[in-house]
Amino acid sequence: MHPIRRKAPDTHGGDPADAVDPFIGVLDDESNCVIGPQLPFGSINPSPQTPSGSHDGYSPREPIRGFGQLHASGTGWGKYGQIFVSPQIGLSTGERDHDSPKADETARSYEYRVRLTRYGITAECTPSRHSAIYRFTFPRSDSANILFDITHNIPLDIAPFVGGKVTAGEVGIDTAGGCTVTGWGTYAGGFGEGEYQVFFRAEVNRAPKGYGCWLNGTVIPYGRAGRITGVNDRVGAYLAFSTAEEEQVLMKIAVSFKSTATAQHWLRTEIPAWDYEGVKESAKKEWNSALGKIEVEGGTDTLRTLFYTALYHAMLMPRDRTGDMKGFGESDPLWDDEYAVWDTWRTLFPLMSIINPAMVRGNINSFITRFRKNGEVKDTFVAGRDMFEEQGGNDVDNVIADASACGIGGLDWNAAYAIVKHDADSGRTGWVGWAGSEDSSAGRWTPEAYRAQGWIPAGIMSCSQTLEYAYNDFCAGTMAERMGRSGDAVTYMRRSGMWRALWNPDASSEGFNGFIVPRTPAGSWVAIDPKKNPGSWKEYFYEGNSWTYSYFVPHQFPELIGLCGGKETYVRRLEFALEHGLIDYSNEPSFFAIPSLHFAGRPERAAFWMHALMRTGYTLRGYPGNDDSGAMSSWFVFAAMGIFAIAGQDLCTIHGPSFARVTIHMEGGKTIIIRAEGASGKNIYVRSLRVNGKEWNTPFIRRTELGAGAELDFVMGDRPSPWGR
Repeated sequence: MHPIRRKAPDTHGGDPADAVDPFIGVLDDESNCVIGPQLPFGSINPSPQTPSGSHDGYSPREPIRGFGQLHASGTGWGKYGQIFVSPQIGLSTGERDHDSPKADETARSYEYRVRLTRYGITAECTPSRHSAIYRFTFPRSDSANILFDITHNIPLDIAPFVGGKVTAGEVGIDTAGGCTVTGWGTYAGGFGEGEYQVFFRAEVNRAPKGYGCWLNGTVIPYGRAGRITGVNDRVGAYLAFSTAEEEQVLMKIAVSFKSTATAQHWLRTEIPAWDYEGVKESAKKEWNSALGKIEVEGGTDTLRTLFYTALYHAMLMPRDRTGDMKGFGESDPLWDDEYAVWDTWRTLFPLMSIINPAMVRGNINSFITRFRKNGEVKDTFVAGRDMFEEQGGNDVDNVIADASACGIGGLDWNAAYAIVKHDADSGRTGWVGWAGSEDSSAGRWTPEAYRAQGWIPAGIMSCSQTLEYAYNDFCAGTMAERMGRSGDAVTYMRRSGMWRALWNPDASSEGFNGFIVPRTPAGSWVAIDPKKNPGSWKEYFYEGNSWTYSYFVPHQFPELIGLCGGKETYVRRLEFALEHGLIDYSNEPSFFAIPSLHFAGRPERAAFWMHALMRTGYTLRGYPGNDDSGAMSSWFVFAAMGIFAIAGQDLCTIHGPSFARVTIHMEGGKTIIIRAEGASGKNIYVRSLRVNGKEWNTPFIRRTELGAGAELDFVMGDRPSPWGR
């Protein structure tokens, strides 16, 4: 057994960087968050890895194998894990030969520390943007080593069920004027498509007594170069030292997706000196600045820890890799690890539009860069490569339209709209050709059906994609209206309502009638169980059932409420679904279901369910499901602040905050101040609200009103009130 001990975060009004607990989302088995530190949206993410660490590379219950510099946080499919470093006493090059039990493990937003008890080595690391510095404290030894492994990666070695391989790579050692290890590898596997390259440069602060390379377990003392010649060859290097008791060896490493020269540039500009404490303090300062954009007062220690940890997780991905990607110009805006926009458009991007519009601006400029180069912008973009298959709709359109609706400046809106128009006119690809056979995989991807009739015949994800495309069209249509493109607006808005073609009023489940149901190309209904979740890339629905997706009409909730039989029936069936687990709130398609209660005139029931999910789904162990690049965490941040953005629209619903005071610092010096008299774990219902001193009796507010600077004064109570109905 490997006991899990974590330092309690500072929850008593100290720095927000110290209120973060990176063990949240790591201790559970589903969230898949990365325990190691990184800077906000930084490229490098140094973190320990363990034998069966799954998608994030790490399990808190296993011995530590070593440290990788690249990871994907909160995702449901693994990636990366390079470049692998293992401090040792003695030299073991085998993948499974240097696992060490651990002790004294500490994780903060800006530093990770652990003692490897097998060796008596304390390992610490802290990050900059593309580089990190490690501090290894060794025992007295004549055989202290730092091992570099360019073959190791998560899809190949830690989570092989996602399929990984290495096809080429080199490592080299240069001892002139110090000691430098450089190299690169060509990798494939994990989420995303095709091969990608990772380059690195590492330096140590003292000359080693020895060095060498190794190939497939054979050590070559004083070898200066190694090369992969066969697929999955095991290749690396090592540096050897004689150390006194408690002697420290510092190592700094930079990783690039462009070249070793670029890695050298990052290392020299980001960490020019051997000042570990200085890099750590700089990282802490940057996190305090980023997290400090939202200040909270009141609430419990646990709530504050959960809040700032969620906000931290919302600032890890995607990653700003401007100037660090092959095929793109040095100054071309380029954000990577969009993993995927299907997850993040609903909560993460709307949250950033309020507290960090520069991040949203950077991503949309990156979309424009990619569109000019590739002629398309796919939902998933990992390691500089688009992935053709999309989990749902063309959801970059929603991100662009959301920013347009909220008035984010500094963007070329004509160039951004060109992406939206391209998707609306040339995208919207659905799987058609199933034609009622038993094999729903028989068919092809084509845009013809949706563009012609506004719905996709029964097949892979046909219902969920139809609904997502309908919302994409609404977002495109409203953006076209704002830009004076009336012809486009009419076309897209008309198509955005065609989801009704898949509404079968006679479909029944649990005593309720009316559900989204697949239809054959001829128009006949396909019999389904609305409770069945087929999984990923399967027939009819993607990672959800008809119960969940039948509430995904965020642009036309009044029409949906009418189809369900009116407000009273709508509320009754939605609450039945929530009570009986028919809507999966551990995944993003469900996110707008509870806010839809506002449209049915029941904001107090929305408040009940938002607080219930906060309480039961978010714990000091983790989240309801994969954090999905901060999507689940962003949901929690909105929930705790008492407002929830309807992504793609200039609209927030209001359900009441959990803190006595929330201060949001926005771009340009403006603030949103949310005060909540009586807020507590029991007082979850809004009794009254004033906005900028005036009575406010509607449970909605526009984000543009908030963005102008606003003060919201709530009075909270422990019982439902007539407010907002």
